[in-house]
This record gives sequence, structure tokens and C-alpha cells, in this order.
Amino acid sequence: MDLTYTVLIPLIPLFMFLFLGLNYKRIKEPLSGYIGTAGLLITALLSFYTAYQYFFDYGKVDEVYQKIYAFNTVWIHFTESLHIDMGVLLDPISAVMLIVVPLISLMVHFYSIGYMHKEPGFTRFYAYLSLFTFSMLGLVLATNLFQIYIFWELVGVSSYLLIGYYYEKPSAILAAKKAFIVTRFADFGFLVGILMISYYAQTFDFKILNDLDFINNLKMQTGIFMGLSVITVALVLIFIGGAGKSAMFPLHIWLPDAMEGPTPVSALIHAATMVVAGVYLVARLFPMFYFFDDGFALHVVAWTGAFTTFFAAIIAFTHTI
Repeated sequence: MDLTYTVLIPLIPLFMFLFLGLNYKRIKEPLSGYIGTAGLLITALLSFYTAYQYFFDYGKVDEVYQKIYAFNTVWIHFTESLHIDMGVLLDPISAVMLIVVPLISLMVHFYSIGYMHKEPGFTRFYAYLSLFTFSMLGLVLATNLFQIYIFWELVGVSSYLLIGYYYEKPSAILAAKKAFIVTRFADFGFLVGILMISYYAQTFDFKILNDLDFINNLKMQTGIFMGLSVITVALVLIFIGGAGKSAMFPLHIWLPDAMEGPTPVSALIHAATMVVAGVYLVARLFPMFYFFDDGFALHVVAWTGAFTTFFAAIIAFTHTI
């Protein structure tokens, strides 16, 4: 079955961003809202169709869901095994996110037509929404670690633009800077972790990295650092990037200030897209998290998440308005 049409899923929001962004002075509300929403509606329908086809048609072989490259092309070539690709990976995790991300974003697009009525920069707002949706879809469909990192950073840029939408308010500018800087610190750990894994594994490819035979071979080839496998250290560093995006302790400090953006932005970032990206990252590399050093990195994830939940609950009990 030809699945190359799936590249349109992220490319349509990208086109909407470029079209609305380049014509923001010529296209006024509510037309820009209708255009942006119509484009995302097409993306959502394609996403739902792809997810349905995957789960009920071509995705399962012998009762096991397969990892399918709907599209893949080499972008930067280093060695025969180490190269940065751009593509679309379909598996149960990405197929579920193909339902979640476009659905939440589509609802935000619809709601914003009325909510953002008469707001200055209405067209600019819809251009930013399209950029954010493009970045999130590129992230969840990534075939390799470096592709997910590229879109990870684009999510950070688009969230900065959305949180700082009211750029005439000093508090909004400070909130956008805070979110951007905190997540950039976290993403530095993510990048170092990617480079460490690529050095030892000689691949960025998720399909290879999550293969159990490959993991067993990699265990015997990697060194030890402070009593842990170097890959485990790399996984913890990658998780730091996820903790930044998901606002886990101690990188949670940007999230309350992110409410300075319009309310639909808070719904988009906090509900089921950007904040879920950290969880998605761990799920994408789950076999590596589980099998290296008896799941030490996975325990770090669990304890960090548990403490963050407890900490947030204590804050909620004591917070006054």
C-alpha cells in the first residue's frame, strides 16, 4: 500500500503557516481563521484515516503491530549506518498521537475563531498555531532521534511565539523567555544524550535502536561510567530534555508563567501536545530504557514523575489567588 501521502499530514500545517505568515497584512479575520482551520481539518482527516488504516488494515501482521516507514529519505549522510533521515514512522504510538495532536489542535483552531475575535494580530496567531501543529506532527512521526530533536526545537520556538503573543505586555515577554530558556537548558542534555547514543550505536534509527537483538549486542560493546552503562547515562540525559518539555521538577518553573499566552494557547500546550512530548519521547525509546542496567533510567523517570506529581499537589493545596 502506498503511504507516501502521509507526508502531507505535517506539510499542510507548514503551508498554512507560510501562507498566513507571509500574507498576515492582507488576510484579515475571520478569513485567516477559516483558512487555518480548514487546512487543519484536512490534516486531521488524513491523520484519522491513516490511524484507522494502520490499526484495522495494514498495521498488524500475525497479531503483532509493525513499525512501518510510510516515507523515508536520507538527509545528511555520515557513514553507511549513521545518517540523519527525514521520514514518517507509523507504529501504535505514532498512530495514537495522530489522533490526539490533530484533534486537540483542531478544537483549539475552531474555538479561537470566536475567542480571539478583534484581537490584534489575529492572522499572526493562526500562523503560529499552524507552526506549532506542524512541529508536533513532525515530532510524533519522526523515524529517528535527530529528526525528533529538530522538531523538538521547533516546538520550543513555536511555544515561545505563542506564549509571548501579547508582546506589548512585559509579563508575557518574560514568560516566553523563561519557557524558552528553561527548555533550552533541558534540551542541551537531550542533544548530548543523542550524540552519546549515536557514537556507540552508530545509528539514529528508532527501528534499529529498539530492536532487542541490537540492544543485547550494544550492552556488550558500551563502556561503564560511574557504575552505569554509558547508554544508561545517555538515556537519563535524553530524559532531561523530556522533563523540560513536560515541566517535571526541577524544570517545572516555566509552566505557570506560560498562562500569559491566550487561553487557547494554554489549552494547546498544556492539554495534550507539548507537555505530552516528554512522555512520548520516553515511550519511543522504552525498550532501551527498560533493558539497560535493569531499567535504571526508567526508575529515574518514575521517581521524577512521582515526586513532580506530589510536589504539584502540595502547591495546589497551598496556592491562593
